[in-house]
Amino acid sequence: MPADAAEPDDPPTMTDTTCYDALAARYHLLYADWEWSIARQGAALAGLLGELGVCAGARVHDAACGIGTQTIGLAQRGYRLSASDLSPGAAARARDELARRGATADVRVADMRALPVLLREPIDAVIACDNAVPHLLTDDEILKAFRGFRAVLRPGGALVVSVRDYAAMARQDPDVHPYGLRRVDGRRVLAVQVWEWDDDGRRYDVRIYVTEEEADGLCTTTVHRSRYYAVSIARLTELALQAGFRRVERRDGVLFQPVLVASVES
Repeated sequence: MPADAAEPDDPPTMTDTTCYDALAARYHLLYADWEWSIARQGAALAGLLGELGVCAGARVHDAACGIGTQTIGLAQRGYRLSASDLSPGAAARARDELARRGATADVRVADMRALPVLLREPIDAVIACDNAVPHLLTDDEILKAFRGFRAVLRPGGALVVSVRDYAAMARQDPDVHPYGLRRVDGRRVLAVQVWEWDDDGRRYDVRIYVTEEEADGLCTTTVHRSRYYAVSIARLTELALQAGFRRVERRDGVLFQPVLVASVES
């Protein structure tokens, strides 16, 4: 069955936040240099938003802020940020990181499918980066999220979503993705992501193994589990159009993942 085929008996959506609550304190270690990534992604997103007519001073909502990578980067470039994440642990870390840098954003715990409840006034842009949307495990749930994004945007507003290009990926089982070795306060930290695909290749379980070695050689490993829907960018484009967006386009070379941009008619 093709990865973007209709599915009459979709499984329930994964909403467990345990993975990201537990991982929040270590999540920056998944980046080779998190501070550099904050600056790089903030600059890239600001440039893209500017092309879409959303410039510094505009109101932007980060619908899957995690520990704050994109939220911080855009706030530091003069955007007025609000943000939300389903994980209380990640949202709390994002608040702390913003405060530590003197940046400002209203960060709340909320489901990306519920933005019309969270945001009471129209905004200029919604972003959802780092492959957050495929945590919604069905087309119906993604469509619900996209309709919510559309509902909170002003005329002429923009949507920016970064996702993996699943249509271009081979289905290897297991598929191992090492993050590399980090050295932190005398400890060695090694993180590895392992994907285990469902038989039909449409969804997969993820385990992130984080091993920490103390100076005396004592090692501890924690395992963080999540699940994804390998939805194609072509299918996401169809769902965005169905949700009422216009000029839905794929952009490559902006971030480390492909970016889908869409707009609301003026």
